[in-house]
Amino acid sequence: MREIHKPKSAIRHLAKLPAAAALFGAMSANAAPIDEVKLAPVEVKADVKNTKDTDKTYNAPVTRVGRVPQAARDIPQSTSSVTRSLMNDQDSNSLKEALRNAVGITFNASEGGSSGDGVRLRGFAASNDLYLDNFRDAAQYNRDTFNTDTVEVLRGPSSMIYGRGSTGGIINQVSKTPYRGDLNQFTASIGTENLYRGEADFNRSLSENAALRVNVMGQKSGSTREGAEMNRWGVAPSVSIGLGEPTEATLSYMHYQEDNIPDYGVPYYRAAANGQPEEIKGMPGFYRESKDGTNQPIPQVGQFYGLKDFDSEKTKSDVLSLNIQHRINPNMLLKNSTRLGVYELDLRASAPGLLFKKDEILNDNTIITRGRKLRMRDQDIYSNVSDLIWDFETGTVRHNVLLGFELTREKLLSTGRVHLDTTGTVAPDKNTGLAQCVLPSTTVGNPATSGNVPGCSAPFVTGKSTSVADTVAFYAQDLIELTPQWKLLVGGRVDHFKAYTDNESFTKVKAAASTGRTDNIASWRTGLIYQPDGNQSYYVSYGTSFNPSAEAYSTDPRGESVDPEKNRNFEVGAKWTMLDGDLSLRTAIFRTEKTNERQTDIEQGVAKPYLMSGRRHTDGIEIESAGRITELWQVFAGVAVMNARIDEVAGATPKETEGNYADNAPRYTANFWSTYQINSNWKAGGGFNAMDKRYAGTDNTVYLPAYVRWDAMAEYRFRDYSVQLNINNLFDTDHYEGLYRGFAVPGAGRTAHLTANYKF
Repeated sequence: MREIHKPKSAIRHLAKLPAAAALFGAMSANAAPIDEVKLAPVEVKADVKNTKDTDKTYNAPVTRVGRVPQAARDIPQSTSSVTRSLMNDQDSNSLKEALRNAVGITFNASEGGSSGDGVRLRGFAASNDLYLDNFRDAAQYNRDTFNTDTVEVLRGPSSMIYGRGSTGGIINQVSKTPYRGDLNQFTASIGTENLYRGEADFNRSLSENAALRVNVMGQKSGSTREGAEMNRWGVAPSVSIGLGEPTEATLSYMHYQEDNIPDYGVPYYRAAANGQPEEIKGMPGFYRESKDGTNQPIPQVGQFYGLKDFDSEKTKSDVLSLNIQHRINPNMLLKNSTRLGVYELDLRASAPGLLFKKDEILNDNTIITRGRKLRMRDQDIYSNVSDLIWDFETGTVRHNVLLGFELTREKLLSTGRVHLDTTGTVAPDKNTGLAQCVLPSTTVGNPATSGNVPGCSAPFVTGKSTSVADTVAFYAQDLIELTPQWKLLVGGRVDHFKAYTDNESFTKVKAAASTGRTDNIASWRTGLIYQPDGNQSYYVSYGTSFNPSAEAYSTDPRGESVDPEKNRNFEVGAKWTMLDGDLSLRTAIFRTEKTNERQTDIEQGVAKPYLMSGRRHTDGIEIESAGRITELWQVFAGVAVMNARIDEVAGATPKETEGNYADNAPRYTANFWSTYQINSNWKAGGGFNAMDKRYAGTDNTVYLPAYVRWDAMAEYRFRDYSVQLNINNLFDTDHYEGLYRGFAVPGAGRTAHLTANYKF
């Protein structure tokens, strides 16, 4: 794909791509016709157990990513669905593991080095674009899949459906729900790195139209980087009444807790004389591209530099949901959904850094310093969404209309804390008057990770910040069937988004002034779809989204007076179904642009207002396939090629940055997974994840190298019992997952899990 550094007409660029001509040429290709199934949202029964038996197939022709169940072929955007069957075969127990199957996604532990799941989609930050059953789920925690039926990805700006955010798209977790029938399933796993995990899934029919479902999970595990731990448990009961009746209701609850030792990875900055971080060169598999073109390696990938007896990450999530729908008539459905979410985070971590003596060359005796990372967040979300889905005709034209109204309040309490020195040897800070304790340093080659931390008090609260964000939104969408072959999608949404922040200080430092911001903004979505038969769907689409300065609830003086960032997406794509609907194939060519990007003027400092002249874009092409090639052979595979570039910078940011690659945006990502049912007892499978190199910053000096990680599985099943072995990172490949300015978190080495399952 031709590299383009300045935003121009996206349609003109797409038209020049050979793949675009091939894509539209395929419209006239012959395909075996099948009976077309009308999948208007109003016609999808709410008591369906899974999207399409997602515990049995990798292919999901129906998706809920558009707020209501809808045929994927009727969505003029790139979508992916990671089904329960695929997660089971891969033994994917976390959202991050499930998302390895979705191309165009990279990971941080979270934006800015924060806790929880951090995701980038098509080169744009998406940590605030995580959803649970179509409600925003932006709290900082590490999501488990014990109560997840399907993970869905909708790519491209989608504010018309979901409101603020979604530059690169959104990720929606679809929960397991009650259905008519009985199920008892027990799963137990053991593995390397002291993994112990247990799960249970129970479903009971209470009557002809009522059912109860309960999912429970507990896990304790270490890491291939000895020191980090991941311990969690959860329970998720839900009950449905009126299944199959005109009025249905589902009440669900999830409680989930973590007690981890976090991993802040391996540093690649050292302190310089002027107090600014200085990039240093290399570590096995991690490099700086120096100006003279040489790459030199530095510290050790496998070492854990934290403090096991000091570091702690504790989270708690409580989510209560009530979903009610009433079928007014066969062509009209009214839905109302309410969500109450309460989240807690308590993080204490020692973040490693490198300290060099003058003219020192990095070696095993080089000193690793440890900085303090303290974070406490209490986060609440209250949301109510009403949808009316109306299917009607005007003459020969059929309409499928979605009308919606959203009321949401999000609240965040952030508590600032420090550990005070108790030895009397540390001088107080001249601004705060507080003397903070110093964490013990260690060395690159032989880190000391155990033992108490002397001289540190219990956390002392220095201040609090309370942020509240309110959303009031109206939206409307019409999927217009002009003819049996042509459909037009038109939609719009208006958001009233108001946020404010109040600050308190308990030290000599004066609290920051209270700030607030209100934005009223419209978002649009349109697409033209051509479906010559039930097997083929071709589309061209355009959509917009916005990112307000208070996107993550809090406001500060820098963003109080600036307008939202604006995003738009141009996309051309095709979706095919083959082999009687068992196999799906999709492809898309896209251009996503962000304008009005917030940037800090380095000459003015971080206390000054943001500059709003940043621009960037991503051009790309995606191909993905999912489903059965034969009754015994399943596959899920995809590849994305992206060209994510910085188009314009401002202030003191070097102009040389313009034209550089965006950070954490590899040129390609690819995945392949396949299983084969050898006989009635045995199944085997395997695959890989591949990623090109990606830069740590827009200066394009430090980068993570490309890698390929191979995984494999084998399962033996007898009647109601099964035993499954999964080996991940089969060849023990060094690679990195989380990428930050200053440090990178290595991915897990080779691990093996043995899972026993009993289902009746």
